[in-house]
Amino acid sequence: MFGSSFRCRSGLFALAILASQPFAIAGPASDVGRGLPHAAGQFAQRWQVAEAEGDHAAHHPAGTGEEARPKPDGSAGSSEGHAAGAPPGTAAAGMMDGMDGMMGRPRKAFYPALMDMPALSAEQRSSLEGQARARISAEADRLTSAEMDLRHAVAGGDIVAADQASRRLRESLNEVQSGVIALRSLHEGKPPQQIAQAWFKSQMNLLPARSAMDADDGATAISWFHVTTMALLVLFSGGMLAIYLARMRRANALVDRLARAAVAPVAATRLVATPTAGPSNDRDGTTPSRDTDRRPQRGAASGPWKGKLRICAIYQETPDVKTFRLQAADGGAIPFTFLPGQFLTYAIEIGGQTVRRSYTIASSAAQTAYVETTIKRQEGGLLSDYMHGRLKERDLVEVAGPSGAFTFTGTEADSVVLIGGGVGITPLMAAIRYLSDIAWPGQIYLVYGAQTTEQFIFRDELEYLQRRMNNLHVAATMMRAAGTSWMGREGQITAEFLTQAVPDLAKRRVHLCGPPGMMEALRKTLIGLGVPGERIKTEAFGPARGAVPPPGKIAAEAGVPEDEAGNQGAAAIGPATATIRFTRSGKMAALPPDKSVLEVAESAGVAIDYSCRAGVCGLCKTHLLQGNVAMEVQDALTADDKANGLILACQARSIGDLVVEA
Repeated sequence: MFGSSFRCRSGLFALAILASQPFAIAGPASDVGRGLPHAAGQFAQRWQVAEAEGDHAAHHPAGTGEEARPKPDGSAGSSEGHAAGAPPGTAAAGMMDGMDGMMGRPRKAFYPALMDMPALSAEQRSSLEGQARARISAEADRLTSAEMDLRHAVAGGDIVAADQASRRLRESLNEVQSGVIALRSLHEGKPPQQIAQAWFKSQMNLLPARSAMDADDGATAISWFHVTTMALLVLFSGGMLAIYLARMRRANALVDRLARAAVAPVAATRLVATPTAGPSNDRDGTTPSRDTDRRPQRGAASGPWKGKLRICAIYQETPDVKTFRLQAADGGAIPFTFLPGQFLTYAIEIGGQTVRRSYTIASSAAQTAYVETTIKRQEGGLLSDYMHGRLKERDLVEVAGPSGAFTFTGTEADSVVLIGGGVGITPLMAAIRYLSDIAWPGQIYLVYGAQTTEQFIFRDELEYLQRRMNNLHVAATMMRAAGTSWMGREGQITAEFLTQAVPDLAKRRVHLCGPPGMMEALRKTLIGLGVPGERIKTEAFGPARGAVPPPGKIAAEAGVPEDEAGNQGAAAIGPATATIRFTRSGKMAALPPDKSVLEVAESAGVAIDYSCRAGVCGLCKTHLLQGNVAMEVQDALTADDKANGLILACQARSIGDLVVEA
């Protein structure tokens, strides 16, 4: 058995002689053992010497050490005799030393000996191929013999013999495999380095035989299937990442829109104003109540936006009420945000003069594509008449805003009562639309009064919203319903009507908006029903320049003695009894007690900037240099403003002479 194994290994030595350069075990199979330049011309002689020694050893299986080594004359001796005829230190001596190591003698490193072998010529390769085939054939026969011995040993129960037979099988199989690898390398024209690498790896079990020979020099074993699979995975991952980023952008945009809708850019103390319904020379403006919520509003520090918007649609709500839908001039989103209940100020040139009036935004604050104002055509109203009769779709109009604080966003209370009359429903409708858009869960009670069913603004939409919103409750009453199909309540909004329409009224927040007379009456009614005054937020629809104080109040606030005021009381509302002088323009004009400083300035051609004409925006602040005035609404004035002599020109009236800086 030992002799057969040695002969197989000597055959392997012959195959390994093909290697020529050093190798790195950690490298790929094709790179292992590049080297072993050797004296190829003596290859056949060396093979025969190894054969002879192997055959001799086969007759002395137990021999080890010096006595087992044959000399050239056939006797035992040192290995130097095997190398007779070869110079000391040559490759032949190195190869013999390697064989001696296999026999159990002190072994010289095998691979350093092979490193000295040169490359082989075509003739030498042919010779090696023949010898490798002979070695494979011989080892195949030994495989058959070992297999039979193994079968007999197993059948006879001889475990020791079975173990020896299995070892012979394994050794012979390894030798056959090495020979096959050498043949394949020679057939494919592999260099000696790769033949040595393949043999060494097959002996060390570093890689399967196929990996040792199939891989090209320095090439990675990656197929097109792997490349395609990886490419598809990369594309899929990129697509999923793109979808995720797109969804995140959409989510951020939605959050941004909702945040802008919830927090509009308003100044800290600017208050609201809405269209008028009361009598005056020009009734398009608004007058907020003194009880307007004064809480600071968060928003942009830059103040209201000012620019041009385009009318994209006009809707006829009632015979004398139209809704004007505005969008950005370029068709994009509106360039500002607002809160439900705030207002815009229009500035339109009429007859060579710029006329400004403020109107409440009626559309939802969650809607960013457009903004709507619902405007009633007032008899003698300069701007409202112009808008109803002259403006058309695609026209550009100049607006400023938003402004105002008569707002409700759902964060102020968990339920709300909205009470309105006539066109005063516009800020209340803005709140209802917004609360519907954000799916606010609180209870909403709308109590509304109109002259006739024909003047019931937003009636169809309210019926639709009431069917859609389980938390919206609408109760309406008509002053005159005779001859119509109205089956609801008739008459004014009374205490009885309120208690029937709104359960637990005293516990809820109330927003009240309408003409001044209605406002005063309902405020007293609500307080009588137990609603705390601080829970009532009001905005009165009155003359564009505020409610005119009675003559006695004007005189008292202007500092006129009571007896003198009584003597002048009859003339207070009538022809002008005082004058006003504008210092910067150098003009003087008569000052009737029922006209504001702003109205007299306009009639005299003196420019004073303004917006809401209701005492809430503060744009018409003017220095009072001499005299005393009464102001029905002065919410836009701070304590410092009053201390510095500032007045609101749209609200200031007097029965005495005035000097103002304008």
